[in-house]
Amino acid sequence: MMEWGPIKVIVHQFMLPFLAFCYDNVYANYGMAIILLTVVIKVAFFPLMTKQYESMKKMQEIKPDLDKINQKFKDQPQKKQQALMTLYKEKKVNPFQGCLPMIVQIPFFLAIYSTILSDSFKELIHAPGVNSGMFSFWLTDLSVPDPTKILPILLAIFTYYSQKMTMVDPQQKMLLIISPIFILIFGLKLPAGVVLYWTVQTVLSAAQQYWIMGKPSGSVSVINTKAKKIKQ
Repeated sequence: MMEWGPIKVIVHQFMLPFLAFCYDNVYANYGMAIILLTVVIKVAFFPLMTKQYESMKKMQEIKPDLDKINQKFKDQPQKKQQALMTLYKEKKVNPFQGCLPMIVQIPFFLAIYSTILSDSFKELIHAPGVNSGMFSFWLTDLSVPDPTKILPILLAIFTYYSQKMTMVDPQQKMLLIISPIFILIFGLKLPAGVVLYWTVQTVLSAAQQYWIMGKPSGSVSVINTKAKKIKQ
């Protein structure tokens, strides 16, 4: 996977140099370096993720209208589709807008996975005199799974609450439970460095979601509103 073009570039031209720079110049701890890397990536994707959460919030707001349409045209799929498209157009909602930010972030997750598993990273953290983990009592080696299982459990918990905030369809409740369980099982086998990145990213995403979802309707995208007034 690391040899695939874009992933190879991200790993060798960005992630490994960034981690080494943070260790040498900011704080001599690769766990903290991974956290800083996560924050930098999160800041870079902040505008895209904001649009995604705004779209999710709008979908929650029109949920009663969606239920009425589904009930009214439950035996008429073509009319239901037309009614849904009309509703989306009237409310200025794009149900597919939330997909792009997630797709764009996939290469970075694959890149951090490839980085932690790479021989270059293992050489960095296992060099003489280098701290190979985050703490002396926990996550002592970022290239192997967390033996205490604490980090994967935290990841599963924050994943659950993050998904719960944006859930629109009650039929998704089963997915709300199953998804964190699969992530927990997956996280138990991943290197601690990868799970650390994933957990911090999920925590930051949950905080951003909470901020967006807690805003009164119409207070988001202030820049766009001002731009429309100027045009008028």
